[in-house]
Amino acid sequence: MKIGKVARVVGIVGGVGAVAWAMRDRFVTLALSREPERPSFTLPPEQTETISTEPDDLTNIAGIGPVFARRLMEAGIATYVGLATADPQRISDIVNVTEARASKWIEAAGSRAAI
Repeated sequence: MKIGKVARVVGIVGGVGAVAWAMRDRFVTLALSREPERPSFTLPPEQTETISTEPDDLTNIAGIGPVFARRLMEAGIATYVGLATADPQRISDIVNVTEARASKWIEAAGSRAAI
């Protein structure tokens, strides 16, 4: 009697497995069709203004002379915005000044960038 129950369970499991195997392609296409579309990263027309990359005269900031301005430009910081968004530690390392002095320059550049 036990053999009959085991055979029935094996038959049911085998049948379910056979159906799943036969429909495997259908399951895959169902899963693939639910994937979201890739987003497009285009800006609306009003936000496509170009940002000026023309260098600013960094010597207009108190404490920055021609030598410091040249060092900053060589490091890729040529605008008030670039200086205002820089890290004080990085500016300190580039120009070889204290972080407090670099922080003052960053603050001054921030006020000039907002003009």
